[in-house]
Amino acid sequence: PLLAGVKVSDARTWEAILMLTAWDYRMARNSPAAGLYAAWEGQLRTRVSQALVPQGVRFNVSLRKTVETLVVPPGELGADPLMARDAILRDALEVAIAELTEKLGPDMKKWEWGQDKYHHATLSHPLGNAVDAATRSRLEMGPMPRGGYATTVQATGNSDNQTSGASFRIIVDTGDWDRAVGMNNPGQSGNPDSPFYKNLFEDWSLDRFFPVVYTRPRVESATAEVYSLQPGR
Repeated sequence: PLLAGVKVSDARTWEAILMLTAWDYRMARNSPAAGLYAAWEGQLRTRVSQALVPQGVRFNVSLRKTVETLVVPPGELGADPLMARDAILRDALEVAIAELTEKLGPDMKKWEWGQDKYHHATLSHPLGNAVDAATRSRLEMGPMPRGGYATTVQATGNSDNQTSGASFRIIVDTGDWDRAVGMNNPGQSGNPDSPFYKNLFEDWSLDRFFPVVYTRPRVESATAEVYSLQPGR
């Protein structure tokens, strides 16, 4: 909302401001505004850190401190804190626009948060660099678009490739365990030839849950394969 009062003369910067002020604040995987916001937020944190932290000290302030500084500009920003704050908002946005233009092209509608080039999940395999390309493609998976970021409930980090965040979640009703639901990633088998090797990858990327059954009748009703282990002679 602070951008609504920032004066700009560049039409492209104004287009970006309109996109952000109309945004629904969701870090959705198909949202260009979310993609623009993520880049802008990173630039804001850098500039606020430069303004507050003494030179020679390598330290980035938290997002909370960044927001506090922008909402209530302190004297550390200069003789006119409000003007300095608006300059930070504008300059950070202009740099974010330039970065995304170089990275994703000039069309802002193609700056979606959650795409192959911008915030995704690519799962590498420990043997990926030791096998040929065909085998590697069977072992690894992605890129898969992801939503969320470091400070949402669905914490997926801020980097292009998600390297943090939950790969497994479960919700359990201890009064009725068969009502439990969960999500896992990427599948239920470690065998790349199994249909269950990566069957959960896309559902996990979309935050879809599946039933986690406990009682024997429910387990048997959901069974796809049965392995019988017998001692040899």
